[in-house]
Amino acid sequence: MVRVIMHGCNGVMGQVITGMAKDMEGLTIVAGIDLKNDKENGYPVYASLEECKEEADVVVDFASPKAADHLMDFCAEKKLGLVLCTTGLSEEQIKKVKETAEKPLCHPKSILSDHTELFFCC
Repeated sequence: MVRVIMHGCNGVMGQVITGMAKDMEGLTIVAGIDLKNDKENGYPVYASLEECKEEADVVVDFASPKAADHLMDFCAEKKLGLVLCTTGLSEEQIKKVKETAEKPLCHPKSILSDHTELFFCC
């Protein structure tokens, strides 16, 4: 079972992924990270990564470019896989994404649900 932290869980795409994950075998969202906690997600939601105590294999991100640097540092430090889907990253952030992706954190694993394929590092 792949354990996921949904970063940006209460945004539009976070809610789409939350809904999709409910029907996916082999995957469970164990926690969410969002400054807003105004939705019923079926998992605990924290305002920061540091508050989250649930064990996870990967973070799926649909948050904000402002949060991307800290998220990459956090995942590298904790050796968590990261699916970074936030758009609007600066050139400097894109460079950091490439550098962070070079670090040997994990191996790729594919999880299929119907015709949707999500790739995670875990």
